[in-house]
Amino acid sequence: MQRPDHISITFETPHRSLSTAIYGGGFRNIRHAVNQKLTTWYGKDRQFPGGSVPAYLRLCLEKLGMNPEEGCALLTSARMEWATYHKEEKNNLVVESITTGGVEKTACRAASPALYEEWNGKYVQVGTINMMISINGHLPDAIMARSLITATEGKAAALSDLGIADVNTGRPATGTCTDGITLITDPSGPRYRDAGTFALLGSFIAKAAYETVYECISRFDRPWNRFPELETPAPVDLDGKRPSDS
Repeated sequence: MQRPDHISITFETPHRSLSTAIYGGGFRNIRHAVNQKLTTWYGKDRQFPGGSVPAYLRLCLEKLGMNPEEGCALLTSARMEWATYHKEEKNNLVVESITTGGVEKTACRAASPALYEEWNGKYVQVGTINMMISINGHLPDAIMARSLITATEGKAAALSDLGIADVNTGRPATGTCTDGITLITDPSGPRYRDAGTFALLGSFIAKAAYETVYECISRFDRPWNRFPELETPAPVDLDGKRPSDS
């Protein structure tokens, strides 16, 4: 379900989730996954309704009529109407991704210098790429963790191909400083044990992440931190000629 202030996924039966969500994160059995838009800016944790970010997100789940004990919630300031969806499917395997994102103020390159330090519940205003990825299969916990690496690689590849730069160093960005992800799997589905990028499951996860991030960021009117010189060059064939030249 997509609304101006949130995107949600609900399952009839409990599903297994691994999430970076502030509320309901970690390994958990869930029936509801939410990407919640922050419509009012709060400078400190205690200023949020309920007295903290987790409490605020719990209130959001309750407002949506969901049992908070069966849900998890990501937080973003991105525009819900720019959310993107992509599905990869073959034989009995289905991988779906829903992404929201913004990079104008927060694109960063992994290993860049820190810009702030967590202190006394104070927050800085940032942008986020949030992904919710659903798989109709059963994955052991270790393979779910591997799937997050694979999805992150897909996201980083999309930012590279788009030419998005770290807002402070100008070098190619790999994400934003507050990216979130919720991975959801079906305990009653077929069992998978390989989520690496060359396995079918891993290729689907990476592709779903790549396509939704690429499309979502492309909907911006050319972000100021997008530079042609950082974009991935067009492919060339083995004799050094571009395919269009042959």
